[in-house]
Amino acid sequence: MFHHILVPVGLGVGSQAAAQHALNLSRWLGCKVTLVHVLEDAEGSVYETFARMVQGARRQPTVLLVEPYGQTIGAVVAQTVQQTHADLIVIGCHDAAEQTSEVLGPTAQSIVADASVPVQVVPTAALVQRKPWLQRFAVPEVHEI
Repeated sequence: MFHHILVPVGLGVGSQAAAQHALNLSRWLGCKVTLVHVLEDAEGSVYETFARMVQGARRQPTVLLVEPYGQTIGAVVAQTVQQTHADLIVIGCHDAAEQTSEVLGPTAQSIVADASVPVQVVPTAALVQRKPWLQRFAVPEVHEI
């Protein structure tokens, strides 16, 4: 049983699918969700994106904005897992997966490589259309959380 899900999120579609999936899981399992974003630049749209991701959530997730201080994103996420005592990481496929054969981008690969807990990868709707066998793993279009 999972008690705390950590979702590393960026500003792309893959992150939105991962956040939606994690919030749905938390609804079913009754667990806590933390969204973590590693600040790479001064990004003004971060706050608006997070507001959209958690809109309508029954249980509001914790949102962390973390400075990398020279570490890789995978190392920052691994450190956050330890600090928050998360027992599952949920990530989305990388946004360019629609054009390439790579499902995981370099950031997701570093998260998986540094992870000390299970990592669940959530496909985006566009990737599912291109690879129909992923349909069974896709997050259904749910607007109420």
